[in-house]
Amino acid sequence: MSGSNIIELRQSVNRLDALNDNITLVTAAGQLVGTLQRERGLSVLITDTGTERLRSRLLQSRERTNQQLINLKQKLGSVDITSETKALHQGLKLATDALGQLPVMRERVDNKQATPDEILQFYTAIIRQTNSQLNELARDLSIVSLSREVNAYFILNRLRELLGQERVIVGKALLNGKMSHEDIRQLAYNAGRQRSLLIGFESQTSVEPDGDLSALTTEFRQKLLATRTPNELLQGMDADVWIAQQTQLIATVQDVEQRLITSIKETATSSYESSLNELWRYVIISPLVLLTALFLSWLILRYVRRQIMLADSVFQYTQDRITITDADGRILDVNPAFTRITGYKKREVLGKNPRFLKSGRQGKSFYRSMFQQLIKDGFWQGELWNRRKNGEFYAELASMSAIKNKRGEVQNFVGISSDVTERAFAHKEELEFRTYHDALTGLPNILLVRDRLEHALSIAGRKGDMVVVASIDVDNFKNINAQFGHAVGDKVIEQLARRLNATIRDGDTVGRLSGDEFLLVIEGGESELQVNEVLERIKSELSETITVGSYTMDITVSMGVTAYPQDNNDADTLIRHSSQSLHQSKRNGRDRITWFDTHREQEQAKLTELIKRMEQAISHDELELFYQPKVNMETCEVIGVEALLRWRDPERGLVPPGDFLPFIEEHPFSITIGNWVIDSALKQADKWRAKGINLPISVNINALQLLNDDFLDELNAHLRRYPQVPTESLEIEVLESAAIGKINVAAEVLAKCKKMGIAVSLDDFGTGFAALDYLKRLPAQTLKIDQSFVRDMLTDEGDLAIVKGIIGLADAFDFNIIAEGVETELQGKTLVELGCVLGQGYGIAKPMPAGDVLPWLKNWKCPEGWDGYESL
Repeated sequence: MSGSNIIELRQSVNRLDALNDNITLVTAAGQLVGTLQRERGLSVLITDTGTERLRSRLLQSRERTNQQLINLKQKLGSVDITSETKALHQGLKLATDALGQLPVMRERVDNKQATPDEILQFYTAIIRQTNSQLNELARDLSIVSLSREVNAYFILNRLRELLGQERVIVGKALLNGKMSHEDIRQLAYNAGRQRSLLIGFESQTSVEPDGDLSALTTEFRQKLLATRTPNELLQGMDADVWIAQQTQLIATVQDVEQRLITSIKETATSSYESSLNELWRYVIISPLVLLTALFLSWLILRYVRRQIMLADSVFQYTQDRITITDADGRILDVNPAFTRITGYKKREVLGKNPRFLKSGRQGKSFYRSMFQQLIKDGFWQGELWNRRKNGEFYAELASMSAIKNKRGEVQNFVGISSDVTERAFAHKEELEFRTYHDALTGLPNILLVRDRLEHALSIAGRKGDMVVVASIDVDNFKNINAQFGHAVGDKVIEQLARRLNATIRDGDTVGRLSGDEFLLVIEGGESELQVNEVLERIKSELSETITVGSYTMDITVSMGVTAYPQDNNDADTLIRHSSQSLHQSKRNGRDRITWFDTHREQEQAKLTELIKRMEQAISHDELELFYQPKVNMETCEVIGVEALLRWRDPERGLVPPGDFLPFIEEHPFSITIGNWVIDSALKQADKWRAKGINLPISVNINALQLLNDDFLDELNAHLRRYPQVPTESLEIEVLESAAIGKINVAAEVLAKCKKMGIAVSLDDFGTGFAALDYLKRLPAQTLKIDQSFVRDMLTDEGDLAIVKGIIGLADAFDFNIIAEGVETELQGKTLVELGCVLGQGYGIAKPMPAGDVLPWLKNWKCPEGWDGYESL
């Protein structure tokens, strides 16, 4: 054995010894990355959502990070720095130095001075810096099996980072109660990258995980990617549960990482011990080597010749494409497999740069990153899409290495790649199928159903055919899951899917949306009656007894249906309408079919548009109050004004209240309008008081606002904003029908208003159904006679009798009385004679803008026939 051989073997032993040190550093750095990922996620969630429920977890995570950081620093201090460990040691030292800013960032998080993006950038930069240093472990590995397992470790490292990002994205959405389109896009992108990494992992190592890494996802994540309404799905998941589930997935990956590291250590240790034994053996027998030098020289020569012949055989007959270039990338040699895979002969490619094989599927940034890593690390591995000589695209799993001289200068590049086109296309087809089909039943998902529905609508639009969309849901399916378990529930869904498939025609489509909801598209129906018969048959077949193992279940289903062209809308709207009808079936008692009511939808659409327009009216100051005076017709004294809402539309001018108020009367938006009226009236009263005018104002309150739980609190808030306006200056007018709808609640609210000093009137009295007992129980001070009775009381004896009766009731129950709709002098005189001295109406004054009220007060005079007139 020559001295040079002994030196070379000694160097091999040193490299394997250094590899053990590098593995120690990588293990410690990987554990630190795991704790940093968790701390990052919790910090972002707390900052973004403002919730403190995760604070204790964050403090625990910080403590673990501190422990792992101390551990890594100790490992860095104990490792001998050699040429083989220097790069990794320096890189990890820089990463730990960067963590010197960690206490500053933590303090900013605790003081709520850092934004979620700043937190994410800080932690992610350190994690990426640390992860990039782990790639140093792959340098100069001559043992193929060891190289593959190290690559597998790096793949799991990147997979764990993607799971950590996924934990933050969904966790934020759960705590905020909503998920944006960008969140869904990022979630889908991460899912695709995870799948690609898992495929790469399976090709690199023989280490078997405890579980199926291909199922490394949660059912909730899959549902989020499949559903059309992720924000509704968020309501059914708790953020703590999600974080725990995702953390468990990350722990699964960490477990496989740990076993990989153990396997790498065992392989490296075995190689180290073997090389060390070999070294000692050569050292011991070196004297004998001197005696047999000539004989060994002959043996070595023969061995070298055989090795050269073996290397040449491998180069010539391997099934993998081998390409050797110079330092400038010019091809020096290729093997026969190159010609078989690419179609180019050796003489056609010598001297060329391999870039002529590029397919264009991967952009400049991809190749720039690839060559940067190749130059920096001396190694790159990944998937390439190239183009054969005949123009076909093909996929390769390629490994490239930079060959350097003793001075560290690149002399050659060697590329080895395998044709994996069939596997790539199969993977693509599998991904496409998963993208458009439900994982449990194999039925089309919402994406594919929507696509087919849009196609059916385009054909039906030309031919005038009918297209029916039906949403189908199992009644009380949650009880099946609760009683028998989710595994049995899944079997029930699978059986229902098979039944649905068996009942539809070839041209129709059935898909699964989520959970127990299916969507059916029927093309070419003759009439709604004929389609309804088909749906009744399907409903009947779905409702037959289902048996799963030893369990037997009787189920029913509900359906919501709509049909084009009667419901003349796009695919998404038709699906939404069928879903709305399904919910109506549920509300109506389940186990039924409900068709979509297009007229009701049109009315709802008009209401939605009106409310949207009125919201703009509020923000653009288009609403205003008019004021109609109320007077004592006996003394001619002005006793107050009634505030009446008006809308100055820029396009339609002054819109009468009858064109918008009745339509929003039963909608919660009417409460918003009511609060605006109260606030505006008090603001005007405040302005008048500043000018020395104390003029009480009455406002109308509808039933929805009066019976709202927040009415009294909101009323008090309005009054506190205008402390100079006494509560006695505000009167609320309540419709008789509103007051008697929930008499006990109304009586309690009105009593509290009266206790506050606010006067209460029953408006339009006589038009409702109030019994005498109601008048006795309602704490109102005033009854307002509806103008419909006052208008014709001089010519209609019935109206006159009603007016007399209301005045009599007011007198009997000790109510004040005021008449609306006083339009003539004679009506006023008659009302005074009957005992009603208070009135308002066009005969006194029309409703007017606030700016006209004070001039009117100055010029107001009683009609001549009223002056000094006394009631009987």
